[in-house]
Amino acid sequence: MFYRRNTISISVSRRVLWVDSEAYPLQNIARVMRKTLKPSFAKILKLVGRWFLVMYVLLIGYALFATEGQVDLNGFTLYSTEGESAVAPYIRPAVLLFLAALLVAVLIRVFLAITGYTLYQLSIETAGTPYAVLASPKKELVSQISHSIMEAIDNPEAEFQFQVENFHVGDSITQFGNANTGKVTG
Repeated sequence: MFYRRNTISISVSRRVLWVDSEAYPLQNIARVMRKTLKPSFAKILKLVGRWFLVMYVLLIGYALFATEGQVDLNGFTLYSTEGESAVAPYIRPAVLLFLAALLVAVLIRVFLAITGYTLYQLSIETAGTPYAVLASPKKELVSQISHSIMEAIDNPEAEFQFQVENFHVGDSITQFGNANTGKVTG
């Protein structure tokens, strides 16, 4: 998994839960829960599988150009001059360099995804749909925020504030009000 990080402020004051600039009245909160987000090896393989397919196709193409003599492709013959195809000396280094760079990039991506954090997501369920408020690798902090929110619901005078490093996983979708941006990938 790949993440975007930002620091957000979570606070309760005057019976309102503030998550950065989003406000949730405490009387509208039905449930607060913590979920665990673990990297999935199957999803990682699916993500990089297409790049291995591209590398395989390029390797087959490279093997066709690297052979000496004539190459017959179902009736289409690539003729050679002096044992090499006319374009092979120019294409071979470029294809090998591209394949090496692609292999390194894919292996780095797989390594980063496999060794990624296990994130703990704090979700708030209102009368409508549940909202994922934050995701953090710190399990204790997410649990502490969850308990503080529930205590603030029970105690009208309760106030607190946390600064949390939030990990944003996946696409960003904003479809409410005038700030509608639709789906923003990244």
